Formats: sequence, C-alpha cells, structure tokens
Amino acid sequence: MITRLLLNRDYARFWLSQVLTSVASKSMTMVFPLLATLSFAATPFEVGVVTAAQYVPVLVVTLFVGVWLDRRPRRPTLLFTDVAGGLVLLVVPVLGGLDEFHLGVLYAVAFGFGSLVAIAEVCAQAYLPSLVGESDLLPAIGRLEAVFTLVVVAAPGLGGLLMNWLGGPGAVLTGAVCYLIAALVLMTVTRREPPVPAPAAGEGTFGRIAAGARFLLTVPVLRTLIGQAALFNFFEQAMLTLYTVYAASVVGVTPALLGLTVTLGAVGSMLGAVAAEQAERRWGFKRVVVGSMAIASTAPVLIPLATRPTALTVTVWSVSFVLYGFGLTVYNVFSTSTRQRLTPERLRGRVAATTRLVAYGPLSAGTLLGGGLGSLFGARTGLWIAVALLAAAFLHFVRSMGRTHLPDLLPGPRPAVQGASGPADR
Repeated sequence: MITRLLLNRDYARFWLSQVLTSVASKSMTMVFPLLATLSFAATPFEVGVVTAAQYVPVLVVTLFVGVWLDRRPRRPTLLFTDVAGGLVLLVVPVLGGLDEFHLGVLYAVAFGFGSLVAIAEVCAQAYLPSLVGESDLLPAIGRLEAVFTLVVVAAPGLGGLLMNWLGGPGAVLTGAVCYLIAALVLMTVTRREPPVPAPAAGEGTFGRIAAGARFLLTVPVLRTLIGQAALFNFFEQAMLTLYTVYAASVVGVTPALLGLTVTLGAVGSMLGAVAAEQAERRWGFKRVVVGSMAIASTAPVLIPLATRPTALTVTVWSVSFVLYGFGLTVYNVFSTSTRQRLTPERLRGRVAATTRLVAYGPLSAGTLLGGGLGSLFGARTGLWIAVALLAAAFLHFVRSMGRTHLPDLLPGPRPAVQGASGPADR
C-alpha cells in the first residue's frame, strides 16, 4: 500500500498541497491574534473577536458548502480556495506597506480567510476518494491525518516564530506564498473526477442539506461514530482548557514544558497513523475503534495524578499525550475512511460538511464547560470531573457500538494465509 501511494503522483501532489495550506492556515491562528495585540494594542475582547472570526465560518457556511460541492467537481473549488486564500492574506502586507492597515481590516481578513479554510477542508475530504482506490483509502487518510495532527500542534508555534523573525506582515506574506504554491502544485493533478450526478428535480438547497444529514444519521455505524466524536470533542476541550490552567497555575510547570507535553501528542499521532493500517489487516472494525477510543479517552487520567513540578510529572504528562494522540488518530482514520466507504459519491460533500459541523460545533461549548468547572470546583477537581466525563462518554460509546450493525464492506480480520498484515473525526 505504501508503494502504491508513493507511486500515485496525483495523491502525492494533493498531499503536498494540503500540507502547505494546513501549515499556513494553522499558523495564522497564532499570527492574527498576535497582530491584533502587537500592532493595534487590542483589548482582550478585540483579540477574541479576531480569533472567533476565523472559526465562525465553520458554523455559518459549512452546510451550504456541502450542497455546492455535490453539484460540481471538487478540484476547481479547491484550487479557488487556495488562490483566494493567498490573495486574501496578501491584503495584510500590501495595506501594511501603504500604511492603510487597521484593526477593522484584520477582522475582515480573518473572517474571509476562515471562510475559505472552512470550504477547503470540507472540499478536501470529498475530493480525496477520487484520487485513490478503495484498497488505498485507509492509508491515504492515515497519512493526511498524521500530518494534520502534527500541523495543528506545531503550526501555531511556527506562527509565533515567524512573527518574531519577520514581523506581522512578513509572517502573513509567508502564509500567502504557501497558499499560492499549493495552488500551483494542485494544478498538476491530472486524474479526472467521476461525473457529478444531477440533483433530484425540485430539490432545493435546504432539501439537499437535509438529505446529507439524513444519510449520516440513518446509517447506524456513521451515527454512532459521529455521536462519539461530538461527545469526545466536547469533554476533550473541557479537559484541555483545565489542563493549561492546572499545569501552569497549580503545579507550576514552565510554559515551555507545558507546550512540550502537548506537542509530544503528535508523536503518538504519527505512530497511530501507521498502526491504523496494520490494525485493518489484523483485527475487526469494532475492536479497533473501541480500543483506540478507549486509549484516547482514558489516557488523560494520568494528568491530575501529578501534583509537583518534577521531571516525573513532565514524563507522565508526556506519556499521557502520546497515548492520547495515538488512540485519537487511529479512531479518526477509521472513522473517516468508514464514512468515505459508505457515502455515495453524490452525497460526499454534504455528508463531510454535516460531519464537520456536528464534530466541530461542541468545541467552543467544551471550552466554556472547562472554565465553568474550574471556577466552581478548582482546577484539579474540575480536571478530574472532565476526565471522568470523557470516560463516561466512552462507556456510552461501547454500549452503542455493541448494538450497532456493521455493513459488510467495513474492514475485518483477514486470514493469515492471505499474508494480511484528525480541536475525534473532525
């Protein structure tokens, strides 16, 4: 499988373009707030508006993007978002050079850029199956998932370094260049997409949105997987919010060590992407998704056990995040590949959009839950509650999977004689 993917030039080019845009977009999550703070002495509320402007489009445009993508080929839309993303980012250095850059422009750039990112991420999920065969779908998703997880962890820090080295306009210019190079790389993909089915007669936009949501919610295994993703993300964000407060304010580790423990989760993610491919060949689907979610949901229990700023504490926390990243990546790879296998071509855009909305929607609410638990019970007790809620969500998932019928085309264990060897699914 590895050899086939390496020889698939179209997939390799798509993969590279996704790496470039992911690094650029996730770097901007740090660059934009820093720009507001350092260039305009923005208040905390104004910085919050800049940050929110990047994420609000996920809730506003995602479902409509799914309808749009199911009416036309996905590659031209992906090319448009790459070029437009680069041009939107170029507004910052250009207006900065003309001394016309102000906070209102930054709000507009953050919202416009966030809208393009929301479109592109849905589009990429819908486009991928047209580049690889079904036998290569799981490893193809695994390689993307591993890179995305690494980028989510590392790119914000890269954004801070770019701000330090190049200044605000220079950092944004770097992101713009990445987007434009990504567009050039994507233009070299030659494989044609399958024909786009004509929409049903008399079916309006909201009817088409409902069709995608209905498919996701009426296929039992997809409903179970996305339901667990939403619950996990909700309680995960509460846990991560409290972890930062607990580690820095209660235990007293340095910001550098705190960041190191979280960053090591990317190591677990890389291992998880490799393990997912092996797991498909050796174990049944239910064992893999339940086992991987068990690891991701219970690994954080190690965090509140440590109470002193020692080397052992940092080690224990690092192990926790490696296990967490490993389990979550395996689950995400299987969840995403399952959705791609089961979803008809005509619905892929809408189902990807609905999945993203359902899974991303609880993130901000989970952050508020974490803050509320910390205010009411203190950081450590609140952290224990969040960890317990993660475990309770997992037990609910085990029960749900036990009652869920699996379609025949899902991966299962293969006989030895055959030589068989992604703030959950977002």
